[in-house]
Amino acid sequence: MNIKHLILFVVAAVTAASCSKQDLSGFDAPESAYRDAKVQETVTGDLTLRLDQKYRTQDITLAELGVSPSEDAVFYAPSKDSDWCGKDWYTSEYGFYMTGTGYACQRAEAKFFVEYHPAGTAGYRESVVSIGQIPDACTAGETYTLTFGFATPSEKQPVTLTVSVLENLPWAAYKEHPDGLTYTVYQEVNTDYTALEIPINEDAVKNALGLGSLTKLLDAMQSDTAYDTTMRGVNFDGSYDTYAKYTANVAGYWFNQNGDVCEWKGEKWGAYIEWDRTSPMIFRLGQAVENNVVGSRYDMKIALICEGKEAILTFKLKIVSEVTDDLGLLQ
Repeated sequence: MNIKHLILFVVAAVTAASCSKQDLSGFDAPESAYRDAKVQETVTGDLTLRLDQKYRTQDITLAELGVSPSEDAVFYAPSKDSDWCGKDWYTSEYGFYMTGTGYACQRAEAKFFVEYHPAGTAGYRESVVSIGQIPDACTAGETYTLTFGFATPSEKQPVTLTVSVLENLPWAAYKEHPDGLTYTVYQEVNTDYTALEIPINEDAVKNALGLGSLTKLLDAMQSDTAYDTTMRGVNFDGSYDTYAKYTANVAGYWFNQNGDVCEWKGEKWGAYIEWDRTSPMIFRLGQAVENNVVGSRYDMKIALICEGKEAILTFKLKIVSEVTDDLGLLQ
C-alpha cells in the first residue's frame, strides 16, 4: 500500500467521549494471534489538536486515514513488548490508552486514548478512529506520536499520526449587530451541550419596548407565569411557538434548521437559546450532541413581551471548523 498523508487541523473536539475513561487495571494481554501477520507499508499523517481537558475526541473516518481494512480485521496498537490486538486487549472502553510515543499502555501512563468505532455502532454511520487527550497530560506546543492499525492473521496495516498540540483556543464567539437586538454566533461542533453566554444590549431592548428600565420585564421573566406572557419562541414565519411550555431545560427553546421552535430531539433539532435568569440580561446559546456538522445554520428568535410591546432578539448561529478573528456578521 502506498503511504498516504492525512493532514487534519482539528479546531474543536467534535465527538463525545465518556466523561471519564475507565482504568482497566489488572489487564493481562494474551498471546497475540496476529504476531506472524505480514506488516504492510505504514500509512502516515499529521494531526493538530487543541489542548483539551474534557475527554472529547476527534473522529477520523477510515477513508480520511486512507485505510480500508477487511471485515474480519481487528483494531490494534503496539505496546513495548508486543502488539495488542482486538477487544480482549483493549485498555480503554473502545481501544487503547496510549503514550505520547505511540505505545498502547494503561491509564496511569497515558497521554491519549485512541478508539475504533465500526460503522453502525454507537450511532456512527461510517467507521471512525476517535482520538482524545487525557486531561493535564499533554503540553501545548509539544508534538506526539500515535501508532495503531488493523490486523488479520495474515496482514497488519499500521497507521502513524504525528500529533501537534496547540493551546486551548476559543471554541465560540459572538458579535452584536448595529441594532443591538441581533447577534451573530460562531461555534465549533460541540458534543456536551456547552453553551456560550451572550450578554444582551439592554438599552436596545428598552428602546424596543419603550421602557426606561427593564426591572418590570426581568421581574416578570422570573415569575411562574412568565411563559405565554413574557418570553416566547418565534417561528420562521413570525408566529409564536405553539408549545405549552418552554422546550429547553430552563426558560428557553430548542430550534431546528428551518428556524422554527421545536422540542428536544425534534425534527431537524440542533440548537437552543435559554435565558440565564440574571441581570445584566444574559442568554445562553448551545448545540445538540448530534445533527450538527461544519456549515450548519440556525436563525433563532426570542420575543420579549412587556406592556403590549415586544422586542425580538435574533441569534444567527453558524457551525464552523475554526473560530477566527475575521469572521463577520451573518445575514
